[in-house]
Amino acid sequence: MNFQVVNISSEYDIYYAISTVRHFMKQLPFSESDQQKVFVSVSELTRNVLDHAYSKGNFYCELMDEGIRFTVTDRGPGIVNLDEVLNGKRKSSSRGLGLGLSGVMRLMDECWIETSTRGTKVVAIKWAGNK
Repeated sequence: MNFQVVNISSEYDIYYAISTVRHFMKQLPFSESDQQKVFVSVSELTRNVLDHAYSKGNFYCELMDEGIRFTVTDRGPGIVNLDEVLNGKRKSSSRGLGLGLSGVMRLMDECWIETSTRGTKVVAIKWAGNK
């Protein structure tokens, strides 16, 4: 199986999501640095589900031929002023590492964010070998 789904509703689920990513990344030639970037990104995004989306969300992880893709979805209130958040002009009271969405955008090779009052979806990709 080249994909895994984790329901995010507690601290334990964050660690399970990171463990899932670690397992998949062992199958491709990711550098130690790229592995850490992915772990931090997964931690930040799943933490956002707990902090901002009423602890209701999902983490989907998929191993691709030359990389790893993960999607985090939630049913929270959406992100107000997304441009400000992505430009680092608005800080969150999150308990994460403080990198937030703008950090994830810098750490991953590709990243898309969709948000509305019905929830948020973030898709991120890291290519093995720094494509």
